[in-house]
Amino acid sequence: MSSNIYSTWQPTSDLTGRVIVDKVEDTDEGLAIYIRQSKTEKKFKILFDSYVAYRNMDESYRARTFSEHGGFENSLNTVTSSSWLEWMHAESQGYYQGEDIIHYSVITDADCIDILSEFEPEIQILE
Repeated sequence: MSSNIYSTWQPTSDLTGRVIVDKVEDTDEGLAIYIRQSKTEKKFKILFDSYVAYRNMDESYRARTFSEHGGFENSLNTVTSSSWLEWMHAESQGYYQGEDIIHYSVITDADCIDILSEFEPEIQILE
């Protein structure tokens, strides 16, 4: 039974707290999420050069997630015991079963982006 346990993901010491998503690009180079910190305006690019799946939803359609978890101090999280990962295993008839897939989540005031990936993304500081 999945319970969606959110834990803070801090890929670099520079990247903490709340962020704003400026742009999401899905190209042949991978999935790029351009973000900036709410307080410092420092800009970053999160690049998943390989991923299993991703989804982006307006935060207002994730009311259950927010009510179950009481809001998020940090925008970047990983999700263990993920119901979405469980669904993906069922939907793919176990194609990725046994692979070490991580559920990453970027939660802002406007976006909720979830990514399933076998590999940790590359983080680039912009400007």
